[in-house]
Amino acid sequence: MFSDGQGRMPLSGVVRPGRMHDQTTLRTEGIAEQLRLHPSVKSQVDAGYAGLAKEFPRQVTSPPKKPKNEACDGDKRAWHEARRQQSSARLCVEHTNAELRQ
Repeated sequence: MFSDGQGRMPLSGVVRPGRMHDQTTLRTEGIAEQLRLHPSVKSQVDAGYAGLAKEFPRQVTSPPKKPKNEACDGDKRAWHEARRQQSSARLCVEHTNAELRQ
């Protein structure tokens, strides 16, 4: 499912029976190809799409990886703040997802 910055849903994907990983669905439905064809499109995704963010670094933004336990406190605080900012930016998308499930 796709949602714009105001929580509107311009596109909802195909519903498939059973379980399928997010990345598999994304490639099966041709979304990765669409990102290649439309380089001006930007996307904020959850942690399940970290591979997509690596593949399309200028188009796709995913949450930063959690620092290891031995990382300094400054790195841990920076990670926490970056996650908070990314979550705030994606909040309208998550609300749209929740409305569909209800």
